[in-house]
Amino acid sequence: MIPSKAWFPSSLQERAAWFDNFITNLTPIATALGIVPASLADLVLDNEDFQSIAATTLAVENFKSAVREYRISLTEGSTGDPHPMFPFSNFNGPQNDRPAGMFQRLVEMVERIRVHPAYTDEIGASLGILPQVPQNLTPDQLKPEIKASQSMNGYKFAMTVTRMGMPQFKVQMQRDGATTWSDVAFGTSSPIEVTVSPTNAGQPERVLVRAVLLEKNAPVGEPSDPTFVTVNP
Repeated sequence: MIPSKAWFPSSLQERAAWFDNFITNLTPIATALGIVPASLADLVLDNEDFQSIAATTLAVENFKSAVREYRISLTEGSTGDPHPMFPFSNFNGPQNDRPAGMFQRLVEMVERIRVHPAYTDEIGASLGILPQVPQNLTPDQLKPEIKASQSMNGYKFAMTVTRMGMPQFKVQMQRDGATTWSDVAFGTSSPIEVTVSPTNAGQPERVLVRAVLLEKNAPVGEPSDPTFVTVNP
């Protein structure tokens, strides 16, 4: 599993810098986002090993370059040139010996953060998890990602929406058996709390929901993939 390119860098060294920033900014607000100390501690260990991997990879690349320079000096240099010295190497494995699945654990943590009621776009920006519009996409190609949380009482549920750089979005709903979508909420930040008027009061109801990006109240791009959510009285 590789995290989404919308918020995760592509190069190893950029990923290391991103991971370090994520841990630094998450640590003081982890409790407020519902992250227990043990989960945060596991992520800290993952980051330590990732920093080690990134540093070792850079050292290996520099070593490879130094070996090449040594070979050229040894074979192509002239008699009387300075004596070539073979480069020193000292490569060690990550200290925490973490299990496989580092990126999967990271993605799961990001998803947990995004659906927490205390999450805001400002927090997302500080953690580096606020999706950015890929430069190779036009506005017509934008498609938000959504995640609906477990229903709350009062026929309410929370939904996170990746705005892809757009200022607004709307939530649409389709009832069981229906073929058309109706607007049920509008938002400028995520998560958003959505209230559904029940078909039969006092009974739970399963509905299909999706999000549509907006700019100046006009739809932009494609609707998100829909997902089901059950609302309870």
